[in-house]
Amino acid sequence: MKTITFSLALLLGGFLLLIAASPLQAQAEVDFPAQKEWKEKWSNSLAYTLEALAAIPDSSLHYRPTANQMSVQEQIQHISGNVYGLSRRFLGYEPEGFDEDALRELLAEEDLSRKELISMITDAYAFGTAAVESLPAAGWEEMVPNFFAGPRSKRVIVYLLQDHATHHRAQLLMYLRMMNIKPPRYRGW
Repeated sequence: MKTITFSLALLLGGFLLLIAASPLQAQAEVDFPAQKEWKEKWSNSLAYTLEALAAIPDSSLHYRPTANQMSVQEQIQHISGNVYGLSRRFLGYEPEGFDEDALRELLAEEDLSRKELISMITDAYAFGTAAVESLPAAGWEEMVPNFFAGPRSKRVIVYLLQDHATHHRAQLLMYLRMMNIKPPRYRGW
């Protein structure tokens, strides 16, 4: 009888702990500071990229400092393609109705207008945001075994989204200086 009572008490205690912990877990995910901070920086990153793109004249969207460097347009396409690729392949974000063929065609276009480039980069950043928002706090620590640089956590992939975009935006900023155009003021906060 003591064993049954003790087992019931353990079961009841575990159940009560589970009920009490569920709202705490949900609250922890809602208040997940790393995700919130990342989203704020990501939003600033898009705004800064759009400001850099806006400073480049339409006649210079195909500008490239040397033959072996990407043009302005190619930089935007590359940033966008990377956001989609990292989000889908390594964060596992696959929204219903995603048209991979249409994206592939857009990323291969050779003459996009400013409006198309703005739409492309804005959509890519929105896709990256949705991918990170769909990742629960615990998911940031999940390992990605097939990452090209070796096994990494999804947290590293989330940070890489930002880092890669920053790297290529910096190239755009250098292009502006080479065209004798003052780059927009830094907005990394």
